[in-house]
Amino acid sequence: MMKGVKGAFCALICIMLALCAAYAEEAVVINGELEPLTGEETLSLLAEVTEEYMNDPEIARQMEASLTAGEIPDPFSEEGQTLEVFTLTDGERKMRFLMEIVGDADENGLYPLYITLHGGGGTAPESNDEEWVRMFDYYREAVESGIYIACRGITDTWDLHFRPESYPLYDRLISTMVRLFSADPDRVYLLGFSAGGDGVYQIAARMTDRFAAANMSSGHPNGVSLRNLANCPFSIQAGVRDFYSEGAMRCFRAAEFEQVLNGYHDELGGGYEHQVLIHVPEGHNYDDTTAGHLGEVLADPATYADPAIRESMLYAFEEALQTCAGDDVYADVSYYYPGMNREFDEEIRRIVREDFRLETTFKNTSAVDYVNRFTRDPAPASVVWDLGTRAESRQVTSFYWLRAGKEVTEGIITAKVTGDNTITVRPENVNGDFSILLHPLMVDFSRPVRIVTPQGEYEVIVRPSRDVLKASMLETGDPALAWAAEIPYSALFASE
Repeated sequence: MMKGVKGAFCALICIMLALCAAYAEEAVVINGELEPLTGEETLSLLAEVTEEYMNDPEIARQMEASLTAGEIPDPFSEEGQTLEVFTLTDGERKMRFLMEIVGDADENGLYPLYITLHGGGGTAPESNDEEWVRMFDYYREAVESGIYIACRGITDTWDLHFRPESYPLYDRLISTMVRLFSADPDRVYLLGFSAGGDGVYQIAARMTDRFAAANMSSGHPNGVSLRNLANCPFSIQAGVRDFYSEGAMRCFRAAEFEQVLNGYHDELGGGYEHQVLIHVPEGHNYDDTTAGHLGEVLADPATYADPAIRESMLYAFEEALQTCAGDDVYADVSYYYPGMNREFDEEIRRIVREDFRLETTFKNTSAVDYVNRFTRDPAPASVVWDLGTRAESRQVTSFYWLRAGKEVTEGIITAKVTGDNTITVRPENVNGDFSILLHPLMVDFSRPVRIVTPQGEYEVIVRPSRDVLKASMLETGDPALAWAAEIPYSALFASE
């Protein structure tokens, strides 16, 4: 009897060893030459590498060398006063900006960072300079504490804030502010008006993981997709009569995004925090600067996206301008300042409320108040990456915890991490390989990581790497976005 039990036990051991051997052959191993670490040891490694990066004198020297200070004449000063201007250099690229540190740092010695973009574009340098200096004051009074920056467009073209060569400069600007001026990388905010709003649409969509939130005012999206904004709260503001041109129709584009972002939210089952404010009775200009300001806006902006409204609404506004102000210039429907003609303002309100039966309400329209509500999560549970919406000029090739070479410019990746060390990845029509980046806050490196794909499920044994952590910090300039290991998607199928 005893011999039979022993035989059965030995057979069971053999089966278990065989299963372990088969598992070892099938499991994907990343950084297998390194020693395994516990979760606590991995977090300690991250802290060590972060401290090394933040205290590296050579990195500080390089950043300091790329930043120079000078002066420019204040175009609005009658006494010939000047303004301190900074110039950031990245290779052959240059960006000028005005900066002020407002208030006190927080309990951790950090400041929120406000990056603002001016209007103008497509005009003389002197005019764009004036718009730039105006932006230095535009949102600043609403900032109680923080680093307030007004960037000068790097050209004078209509797309002066989102030229291809500008994107690496925004990366450089953020990393420099984090490293040299104690900016909080998890509280970086992007705000812009008019041509600056055009820039916010484009930059926020392509550099989403750098921002905690963004506010776009009176800009045109120029066909950009906002699918990447799953983890970046986004405020869109426009005046109810800001058409600009019959092709642009900035007010309707803004209203359409209420429908689009709601749809993305429903599709993902979360994310895409946003607000759309359509100001009544204003056009291109309204108050988005005063802290706590309650402005009249459409109660349901999505109703304004109805195609049936567009032509008839524009015609009604043109007729009102002619009747109330004797003005038949098409552009003035957008650019007639609120308060210039009270009769015109009231007629716009009447048209919106009575003729088109659109309800209005009052909401806080302060752009700074909106973005201040949010803090970035650098390792969010869900990521949506539209690879057709990226800036190929950037040196950074990662997006939160995904990464793809610059040649990968098509398709959408939807990925989600859950608390049981499982990551689900769903690529759609992606034209190349990509990687899953593992952050110590995402997974427990002491246990196998399960990757669920449309082709099947895969177990991955991952060892965290000091070298990978350091290289990722050097690439992004943001320790909060660092990753400790990289799993190429193609490696999951290498043994098949």
